[in-house]
Amino acid sequence: MMPCVWSRHPSFRRAAIGAALACALTCASASAAAAPATLTTDARCYLQGAPLRMTANGLTPDAPLTVSLDRQTLSYGDGSKPVADAAGSFVSSFATPALAPGAVQQRHVLAVGDGRQRPKARFTVTRPTGADLQPSSGNPRTLRARFKVWDFALVDGASRVPVWLHWVSPAGRVRQSAALGTTGGDCGTLTTAPRRVFPFDAEAGRWVLVLDTQRRYRVQTSGPRAKIPVHVRSIPL
Repeated sequence: MMPCVWSRHPSFRRAAIGAALACALTCASASAAAAPATLTTDARCYLQGAPLRMTANGLTPDAPLTVSLDRQTLSYGDGSKPVADAAGSFVSSFATPALAPGAVQQRHVLAVGDGRQRPKARFTVTRPTGADLQPSSGNPRTLRARFKVWDFALVDGASRVPVWLHWVSPAGRVRQSAALGTTGGDCGTLTTAPRRVFPFDAEAGRWVLVLDTQRRYRVQTSGPRAKIPVHVRSIPL
């Protein structure tokens, strides 16, 4: 180990302190320069066509930028080009893309590149709260189907919520309720394993399968809710 020599000479001490300070400043500057750029969106779940606001930081100051969605470069309607500001930041917004016919949700990847870094952010576009079951027809005594719900995320952003199924009879009375599972993803979605559509003998008429986040059925609810009307016909024994 190299011996440590300490001198009481003031000029030596000033030189040592100056060198240490210069090293600290250099290291701090290098650390700041090495900090990766970031890209965030103002939410993680959007209805199709809703405005999305993005914010990027840590980019090269005043650098021209490339903004892409799912690897496709976005362009401004007025023909202008995106540029980072003097602090290396960039803020912009655009309308989220429409979903393909038949699709209820789609996840996208947004990226901003300055030629040196390319931070990314992910978000999901959804249709308004809904539900369906597949297959949707068959013998009500034996039919098994997968139930699917989407856009069940709560107003506070929670996407993991319980989903309950309530069978409302043609007379308007709740026949039974059952837990289906817990949603996940950015927008609160759930697809179940195949299960009995009617776990009891259902009388003929128009049933309504109500899906919400409440253990007990209520006519009014403050949370997400979807309804699936099912017409049951009499089947001879």
